[in-house]
Amino acid sequence: MSKIVRRVGAIAAATVIAATATACGSPGEGSSDSGGAINVVLSNHPWQRGLEPLISQFEEESGIKVNVQTFAEQQARDRILLNLQSKSSSMDVFMTLPSREGPQFSDAGYYQPLDDYLAEAPDSYKVDDFSPSAIDGMKDADGQVIAVPINIEGPVLYYRTDVFEELGLEVPETIEDVLAASKVIKEKGDITPITLRGAAAAIAFDFGPFFHGEGLEWTKEDGTANFDQPGAIKAIDEYATLARDFGPKGVINYSFTESSNLFAQGKVAMSLESSNELNSVFDEEKSTVSDSVGVAKMPAGSVEAAPTALSWGVTMSPFSEKKDAAWQFLQWATSPETQLELTKAEIAPPRDSVATDPSYVENFSSETEKQWLEAVADIQKNGNTEVGPVGTKAPSMRETLGNAIGKVILGDATAEEAAKEIQTELTKQLDKK
Repeated sequence: MSKIVRRVGAIAAATVIAATATACGSPGEGSSDSGGAINVVLSNHPWQRGLEPLISQFEEESGIKVNVQTFAEQQARDRILLNLQSKSSSMDVFMTLPSREGPQFSDAGYYQPLDDYLAEAPDSYKVDDFSPSAIDGMKDADGQVIAVPINIEGPVLYYRTDVFEELGLEVPETIEDVLAASKVIKEKGDITPITLRGAAAAIAFDFGPFFHGEGLEWTKEDGTANFDQPGAIKAIDEYATLARDFGPKGVINYSFTESSNLFAQGKVAMSLESSNELNSVFDEEKSTVSDSVGVAKMPAGSVEAAPTALSWGVTMSPFSEKKDAAWQFLQWATSPETQLELTKAEIAPPRDSVATDPSYVENFSSETEKQWLEAVADIQKNGNTEVGPVGTKAPSMRETLGNAIGKVILGDATAEEAAKEIQTELTKQLDKK
């Protein structure tokens, strides 16, 4: 998306900081911990890279020194967990992916609930401005807000407009349409029909809309897995069929990098991949097919359309001794003004006001850009925030899901067998109610 956001009109950063840092009302405002320095641990991420250059201006306006430590994602997660397990006061603010570690951290008391802070935030902060899917993904099982969203993403369908035009294909609206188009492309075209995620740990992100599109949630009300339903078998069969019969060789090892690279090289007609990957497939500096990229909403299942909605968040440690200063930083970093500025750093905004701001929207002039905006708006409005089975063992549960579906992709199991395996293993891993 870099060629899009480069054109976004400049926003005076100093004005942004002044408007937000000086209006940071919060519980305990004016107490002794509101100045000094805070320590922030971030994951290496586009949001982090866009935010760090702005921090010095926040420091100047607020009088709060911000010490930032940045690590690769898993290293950051390990460092954050170490601080929390030791109840260290040396970390005040950290990035988090609630859809992954949220249940585990919540169960251990590792999040400072933010509801009281949000309730006392000034009107200029626009608490109610976050899109439903973004803010819902920041809540724990009791409905408490545990973090503030910093981005929004989800799977969309990228497709080659030239291939579709040549073969007389309509843009798929349902997963069955995707399967039908893939069949035509395989029979009449000279290009791989589709690419999607096949690596075990990555499958849940793409597979979720297939499963939820059958009207299913990952678990039943009693807390057991929900894969003993006909719709679950159908979702597994459709996903594995696309990967096995119409996907590229080696798809079992694919995550977003491999799929986006293949599409950008002009070797595939469709890609089910994250909205974040627009830059990889559309930017003329990175893609050989940038003049023939279409973007469609995530196709619907037989019951409903249910795109996955993933948001990273930023939050404060419950063990911080500088919570007021930490909240000032959080409020500034997630304010409408700062998030509008961060669209220049390729961050799809989790706020409705930013997503519809003229200075942002008017720069999406091409048909591809307009289609992308519509697809992201659909994620914001209708996205399912459960990226994978929810529980304190979320990472291992996603592996269970991906490994079983992978067997079907490889032809080593049927969809029925995979569903049975997932049902048995997930039920063991899920938190009991």
